[in-house]
Amino acid sequence: MITKVGHIIGYILIFLGVSELLPILIALNYEENHLILPFFICSMFTIFIGSGFYFAFTEQPEKPSRYDVISFLVIVWVCLPVFASIPFMVSGELTKFTDAYFEATSALTTTGSTMMANSALAPKTVLFWRSLLQWMGGIFIFVLAVAIVPLSSIGGSELFRSALPHGEGEGLLARIKFTLKPLSFIYVSLSFLCMILLNFSGMTLFDAMSTAMATLSSGGFTNHANFGVNSFGNMTEFLLIPFMFIAATNLTFHWSFMTSGKLRSYQNDREIWYFIVLVAAASVLILFTLLGGENATSTSILKKVGTAVFTAVSALSTTGFLPDGANSMSLGAVLICAILIAVGGAMGSSAGGFKILRLKVLFRQADHEISRLAHPHGIVPMRVNDQSVTSSILNSVWTLLFLYLSSIAAFSICYALFGYDMGVSLGLSIANLFSAGAMTGLIAQDFLGYSGMDYAAKWLTSFIMIIGRLEIIALLIFISPSFRKM
Repeated sequence: MITKVGHIIGYILIFLGVSELLPILIALNYEENHLILPFFICSMFTIFIGSGFYFAFTEQPEKPSRYDVISFLVIVWVCLPVFASIPFMVSGELTKFTDAYFEATSALTTTGSTMMANSALAPKTVLFWRSLLQWMGGIFIFVLAVAIVPLSSIGGSELFRSALPHGEGEGLLARIKFTLKPLSFIYVSLSFLCMILLNFSGMTLFDAMSTAMATLSSGGFTNHANFGVNSFGNMTEFLLIPFMFIAATNLTFHWSFMTSGKLRSYQNDREIWYFIVLVAAASVLILFTLLGGENATSTSILKKVGTAVFTAVSALSTTGFLPDGANSMSLGAVLICAILIAVGGAMGSSAGGFKILRLKVLFRQADHEISRLAHPHGIVPMRVNDQSVTSSILNSVWTLLFLYLSSIAAFSICYALFGYDMGVSLGLSIANLFSAGAMTGLIAQDFLGYSGMDYAAKWLTSFIMIIGRLEIIALLIFISPSFRKM
């Protein structure tokens, strides 16, 4: 197994090691000189290990099998946080491996849960490394979603459509490199644009850079302890909405639009229209809860509309930014946000969740069954995203839904065994399974913070974040005896 994926694992580790040199520039700029040597040592160590894997195993040019794809996804999500966590430990910020692994996992999976009880007091070099990790995790998720995951046939991923040209090559590394080039261009460009706009809105350059990284990756990490952006004012919330929207939709169609300059590039992207409809409907519902709340007369109607839209986009994109006054939202708004987090964004995005296209498949099947009952002898083809939905795809989508619901129930029971009440247990399970940990403060309002968890609960949460990105099925396939005999 490792002979098939060792080369690409080494390539990723070398890239991670080189990235560990970037925080040194921040350390020099903010005179945190005591962190220069730790990050340099971590970089050399990661590059050394990565080079060993890269040169010890040769690239496999042939088309990868489903066995290779599943093995790669599981190994990379489990092992990459190990190396990404080392700088947290050697810097002295998170000295325990459990805490450091949790933070690195949360960053790379763009979940947004954090061990830092007061991140505003942490060194800027460490905060930058955490932001950089989640930003790299975002582009990594984009690339995997476009180039690798469709090969696994997990949860109807065959229905995914990419606007990138074909001809990416057969091997795993060739597919990743081919996809990385165009997507990284638009990803970097949008991140830079977001940073500039946030800086003009009143943020410091460092906060603007970190928030832009959190937005385009759907990560949600901020440099402040309140999990939100409300300390920067309404203009910040307004500016973040379009970038959260972009991060939660198929990036390949945004690339097509930027390269062609034609809006018709989105004609074949059905999910983006479903996303808009969901945001509109959720915004109206959240607005009704705000109008009927205890503080209904304390703010203007325009402010409430902005808060409703921002909250809906933040939840559906699983970014997890909280608007001003999130702690006073009613139970209705909390439930709406929990449902939006579970639905998530589009395929080919950095958002977590069940994904909008899969939800569309289930609705289309319901309509198909109604038509079949009304016309028993009629032939009603079932198509989604201009593609035929076969029975195997339908079974895969239903299986994934069942596993998600079962996992939420099972993990909620596990959290309850650690002493959390049912509301907090459900909130923690949903937030971390669907990569929206930054929104824990809203959907689990009685939760006191991840840093206060015991070790077993921390490892459980790290595990939940990983299987959320693996979409559960990949891990179950990987550990099944029949799969290992392939």
